[in-house]
Amino acid sequence: MKALVAISLALTAAPASAASYKVVLTPPPGTQAVWGHGGLHAVDDRNDKTLVRIVSPGSNFKERGTIRVMVMNKGVPTFPFGPNQVKLELADGTRLKPVPISKFIEKAELVEREVGKARTVDQINRSSIEALARQGTGTPGTIPSGVSAAPRAGPANVGGLDLERDELMLPGAKTLDAIYQVLETQPVALNQGWGGYYVFSLPKDLRARKADQPLTITITTGAEVRRFNATLQYR
Repeated sequence: MKALVAISLALTAAPASAASYKVVLTPPPGTQAVWGHGGLHAVDDRNDKTLVRIVSPGSNFKERGTIRVMVMNKGVPTFPFGPNQVKLELADGTRLKPVPISKFIEKAELVEREVGKARTVDQINRSSIEALARQGTGTPGTIPSGVSAAPRAGPANVGGLDLERDELMLPGAKTLDAIYQVLETQPVALNQGWGGYYVFSLPKDLRARKADQPLTITITTGAEVRRFNATLQYR
């Protein structure tokens, strides 16, 4: 869920006056949607050859929306899977086209630079605090009174300052991680799975309709074509 939000923030914010929508999935016949926190939900369609899972964050969006699509090859020849194998189409034939991967590459390069700067500052801070922890009594490794140092596997707490060792806690790192999860084309061999975030744009005229829109999501896995019903629900 946080990754879906991070991807949305990584691109652009819509004007406050724009219409807001969310994707609501309809389970295939004989199945049920699995619901999670904050409206997150998923639907599956499976047979003895392939499995397709679609996940909607259930959150509102304005200019760009996101779903996650995952597939598994259970018994067919290797097939490619990426944005070209996913199609979102409204009842009037309007296609909700994916955001070009180049947009994410541009953003990733920017975020990578900022994460690199944050990593350097973080390393300097850690070194300074570890040096401080060795001062005081003059005995190497002795921690002065009032200063506590956590083991290397966790964060260090010094005078109320928490330093996370996990790089995902660095500014921008979570957004970068989310960008790297955007759906790209890969071959899916037997007993392998693949998937990612499919980020799509809403046409300007659609944003002005301010009404629920029937939506069909078509997923192609090799020779198989599956269609999922959904609603682009106006909020």
